[in-house]
Amino acid sequence: MELKLSILDQTPIIKGSNAALALQNSLTLAKMADELGYHSILYSEHHGVEAYGSSSPEILAATVLANTKNIKVGTGGIMLRNYSAFKIAEWAKMLATLYPNRFILGLGKAPGGLKDAVLALNGHKLPVLNNINEKLEEIIAYVKEQDYKNTDLFAQPSHVSVLPEITWLGSGENSAKEAAKYGISYSMADFIADGSNTEIQKIYQEEFNQFGYRNRPSFQAALSVSVAETQDQARYNAFGMVYQFLESRKILAPSMLKPSEEVEALFDNNEDKKLFNALLDKVVTGTPETIHSKLEEKALQYGTQDLVLLSNMFREEDRIFTYKSLVE
Repeated sequence: MELKLSILDQTPIIKGSNAALALQNSLTLAKMADELGYHSILYSEHHGVEAYGSSSPEILAATVLANTKNIKVGTGGIMLRNYSAFKIAEWAKMLATLYPNRFILGLGKAPGGLKDAVLALNGHKLPVLNNINEKLEEIIAYVKEQDYKNTDLFAQPSHVSVLPEITWLGSGENSAKEAAKYGISYSMADFIADGSNTEIQKIYQEEFNQFGYRNRPSFQAALSVSVAETQDQARYNAFGMVYQFLESRKILAPSMLKPSEEVEALFDNNEDKKLFNALLDKVVTGTPETIHSKLEEKALQYGTQDLVLLSNMFREEDRIFTYKSLVE
């Protein structure tokens, strides 16, 4: 089976390091992914947490587009509750115009940070949550240069020949239905979802609106992965990433990536160990010889050849080894 592989880069900061190095690592990884033939690389949005170095995926995407040649680059994603639809449409059209057929506008509903960060992004007021779908409609209207609410307003640049891809991010059935309604791509975060959610792809396909933004459905599954010379080492290397997943599940701000030895010591008779092991089991782990068949199993499980892969490692060389092993 031929897979279409992409990278989700959260710009992880390791304990004892800093955001500047994490951002440089992201740029280095993007150049490598471009050379290796990855389909795309996407950047996440996080605010007010020490775990991740990028608060502005649109800026990182623009920088990477300027420093690569073929790989598609996008946001994974922009959190709609924090920004105006008009401004998002403007810079998305700019990037799509400057880099035709290479920019992906990934959008989502998550906060992107804890309460204080979300308040600060919204002028120290609670964001309006019931208008997120309306914001999505507004973005699509401005991007397609359609009239929105009987105004003459248009998002510059106008009269563009190439529109950005738009992808809706989520982990559940409601998000899949929303993506289908508007005729946009759907990216399901398997690494944070409960259960396998194999029915979500069918729901999205069945309800897809072919008269929406695009005329064909596009479904991708986002997986967490770890590859090493042995299966046990691959699993062990993922400890820091999984501990961040655990913190997020507990509505805590994820901490910097810890070494596996430190994470291991935290779970000596700890009540969170069961949840940690369940999250660890969701990581696709293997060796260079076995990882491809495991990814193919996931592709068959979700009915898609389009996989987005997340790998946060305490040692950057382990992250690089993982991504190289997936395509070589």
